[in-house]
Amino acid sequence: MIRPRLALIGTGNIAHFHCEAFAKAGFEISHAAGSLNSKTVEEFGQKHSIKNIFSNPHDILKNYQEWDAVLLSTPIDKNSDYLERILELDKPTLIEKPVATNKIDLSRFKENDFKNIRVAYNRRFYSTIQRAKEFIKDEDFVHLRMELPEKVKSTGDYEYVLSNSCHGIDLLLYLFKDLEIKNSFAFKNDLGRLVTLKSKNNNLVTLNMNWNSPANFMISLEGDRRRLEIKPFESASIFQGMEIIEPTDDLPLRRYVPKKIESISSFPHQDNLIKPGFLEQAIELKGILEGGEPEISASLYDAFKVQELLDKIL
Repeated sequence: MIRPRLALIGTGNIAHFHCEAFAKAGFEISHAAGSLNSKTVEEFGQKHSIKNIFSNPHDILKNYQEWDAVLLSTPIDKNSDYLERILELDKPTLIEKPVATNKIDLSRFKENDFKNIRVAYNRRFYSTIQRAKEFIKDEDFVHLRMELPEKVKSTGDYEYVLSNSCHGIDLLLYLFKDLEIKNSFAFKNDLGRLVTLKSKNNNLVTLNMNWNSPANFMISLEGDRRRLEIKPFESASIFQGMEIIEPTDDLPLRRYVPKKIESISSFPHQDNLIKPGFLEQAIELKGILEGGEPEISASLYDAFKVQELLDKIL
């Protein structure tokens, strides 16, 4: 069986994970280019057995008839160099998130534009997030609390918030679709934001953007007598009721702890050690190539909605 051919633009660290995932999904990594006149692209090509190596990424786009799908994993500020041609070709494409950190650069995209072109918000594919989506659907009302710590170098420098915290914001929009900000407070010394949001179904979200805090990412979903906790992205537990732990000699106190009824991991199979979500999004792109519709991955419009919400929060 002939394998679909993937062209790769950008050969940084994240591209290695993508190559492993796309190869396991059944693709041949046939073309690659790093940045213009990259000195490392040859070594990258040898490591991943890529036959066609280019010193100029634009040459890959000129030879579009030689490949079936393309992955764009260049630095964020370089995406605009190739995006227009990718839009013209409208071939199945995966672009590393967030595509752009300025909402104006993404504002032209509408909800159903460019369905072949997807954005690599890979955490949507995590088993933990898919279970959270089911949890919300099963409940009449939920309150979600999210801890979204991030590194901020100095007051007003939101580079990492826009380029990395976008993962968390995308998950909120993926889980609830539309959210309206009800309240937003800035922490003293610009060390974060505390935001209350509401969905169209009247579900509530409390977002704690605790910058420079020694904390992990966390989602807690409160339903009717059940609670789902994701901490960090890759692991989740569902609790219902309380469990009594009787006193012991070491701890002479009766304790009441949440009773765990279910555990979820985004590393379910030992034979799949690929970075979580990467294989699944590669498989979905292959499905698009074969005529299917995207079901989980983010669109360019979704990427705009993320930056739009971040802009309002900041």
